[in-house]
Amino acid sequence: MRIFILFAFLFLLLNCKGQNNQESINTLKKELSEIYRTDQLYRTEMAKVKPTDIKIVELMNKQDSLDSINLKRVVVILDSLRYPKRRDFGDSAGLATFFVIQHADIKYQEKYLPLFEQAATNNEIEWKNVVYMIDRVRLRKGQKQLFGTQIQPIKDPNTGYLTNKAEVAPIEDAKNVNERRAKVGLGTIEEEAKQFGIEYKLQQ
Repeated sequence: MRIFILFAFLFLLLNCKGQNNQESINTLKKELSEIYRTDQLYRTEMAKVKPTDIKIVELMNKQDSLDSINLKRVVVILDSLRYPKRRDFGDSAGLATFFVIQHADIKYQEKYLPLFEQAATNNEIEWKNVVYMIDRVRLRKGQKQLFGTQIQPIKDPNTGYLTNKAEVAPIEDAKNVNERRAKVGLGTIEEEAKQFGIEYKLQQ
C-alpha cells in the first residue's frame, strides 16, 4: 500500500512539473511572438517612406525605443535558454531573437552569431536568414561580405556626402557569389539587387 501511495505521489509530482513547464513555454512563446511583432512594427512603415521624408526620423526614434526594450529581454533568453527550439516554440519565436540581434550593435551580433550558425546547422533556423548577419558583421569589421545581402548608400564623389542612391556593398570572391547564395537557398545577386532598384554588375 505504501509503495502504491509513493508511486501515485511521484506521478502527480511529475505531472504537475510537466504542466508548469508547458505553461512556461506557452508564456515565453507569446512573449517572443510580441517581440517579433514589435521588431517589425515601425520598420514596415519606414519601408513605405522616402529616405528624405522627415517622418522617417520619427519612425526611427519609435523603433529604436522598442529595439532597446526587446534587446534586453532577448539577451536574457539567449543566455539562459540558447536558441528557442522549433519543436517547443515554433518558427517565429527563434526568428524573433534573430531579428532583434540582427538590428543590434555589432558586439551583440558577434556574440550570438555562433549560436545562430549552430542553430542553422541543427535545422532550427534557415541559413538564408543567418547569412544576412554574417555579411553584416563582416562589413562592420571592415571586411567584404560573402553573400551580397547588404547594400549601402553611394557617396557623391564631389561632396563626399551620402546620396539617396544605393549599391551592393563590396563582395569577397564576387564571381562565385551566386554559387554561395544558391547553397543557402537565396536567389541570384542580380535578382536581389533589382528589388532595391540596383542594376548589379560583377565587382572586380
